[in-house]
This record gives sequence, structure tokens and C-alpha cells, in this order.
Amino acid sequence: MSEKKLNWKKHFLIFLLTSMIFGSGFLLSNFLLEKKIVQLTNLQQDLIIDILSLETQFSLLTQTPCGNLNEPDFTEQLRKIAQELSLIGNRLGEKNLDFLRFKKYYSILEIKNWLLLEKAAKDCKIDLVSIIYFYSDEKECPKCQDQQFVLNYIGEKYPFLRIYSFDYNLELSALRSLKSIYSLTKELPIIIINNKTYYGFLNKKELEEILNKYAAANSNKETTTSTDEQRNTK
Repeated sequence: MSEKKLNWKKHFLIFLLTSMIFGSGFLLSNFLLEKKIVQLTNLQQDLIIDILSLETQFSLLTQTPCGNLNEPDFTEQLRKIAQELSLIGNRLGEKNLDFLRFKKYYSILEIKNWLLLEKAAKDCKIDLVSIIYFYSDEKECPKCQDQQFVLNYIGEKYPFLRIYSFDYNLELSALRSLKSIYSLTKELPIIIINNKTYYGFLNKKELEEILNKYAAANSNKETTTSTDEQRNTK
């Protein structure tokens, strides 16, 4: 009887200890989940505010783009929104409806930024080169990730470049219009450099050969401007 009583106590203690461990794990898991939801909600709210702020700036600057255009500031804000969007995509998943909604907002902002800078480059004599890049997932476009790495490298090397990346399959009327303007066919990846379309993967050397022409042109313009200024001061 004494041995059975000891066994019963032993089993009860094991059960109690197991329940405590399981309960602690459940509470910790629930706490981490709630914390993750709060962080995600805050991140989404920050993204909404940044999007609205940038949209308002676009509306204001279309009135007097030359006198008040702070182009590097625009680029930095777009980069910040892209980082926030990437974090949301990692946490929610690429197919999540909220993530896709934010992705559409961001794509519209990119198009607005591109249109504004194209207008500024023409009206205000600003030397900019734009790259429009269309990509898809790894299954549909195995080389798209490699192309993105190349573009990241190129973007850091050539400060006069402005790179806009778009998901080819994103359901958005503005993107359909953009694809229609350039009469694009689905041969991914696609790179458009100052209105000239390139289909398929471009490595660093190939891209640099194309971009060096624009870099040389920008350098010549700067030299000419500097010479003119020196002449005017004499």
C-alpha cells in the first residue's frame, strides 16, 4: 500500500510538473503572439502615415516642381517605405491580402515618383536616369532574384540612377497602363532604361556598359556647365 501511495504521488508530481511546463509554454507563446500582432499593427500604421505623407508631397510639388523639388528626400522616403513593406511581407506572407494592398499602394507611389521626376528632368533640366524593373516569383522567373542583386549593386554605384521595381503579376490598373505604354511581353526579367526595353537577365558588365553612356553624358554636361559658369564670372 505504501509503495502504491508513493507511485501515485510520483505520477501526480510528474503530471503537475508537465502541466506547469505546458502552461508556461502556452502563456509565453500567447504573449509572443500578442506582441508580434502589436508590432505588426504599429508597423502597418507607420506605413499608412508614410504613404499619406508622400502622396501629399507629390500633390503639392506638382504645382511648382522646379523650385521646391527635394529629389534625394523623395528617394529616401520611398526606400524607407520599401523596407517597411518588406518587413510586413515577411511576417504576413507574400499572398496575404493586407500585404498585397500595401504593395499596390507602394507601386502607385513609385509610378507617381517616376512621373514627377520625369517631368522635372524635362522641365527643370535635371540629369536623371530611370530604370523600370519588372519581376515575378522564383518559380516563374528563376533569374529575377539575381537581377535584383545586380540592380542593388548598380544603384549604389551610380547615384544619378532611379530604380523602380514592379511585380509583373500585381493586379493594378496603373501597372497595366505602364506595361501597355511599353508594349511589354512576359519575358522576365524586364528592364527599361530611359524608355529602352531589355528582356532577360542583364549581368553587371552588360548593365554598366549601357549606363556608362549616361554617366559620360552627365559628366560632359557638368564640365560644360562649369566652363560656362567660369566664363560668365570673367
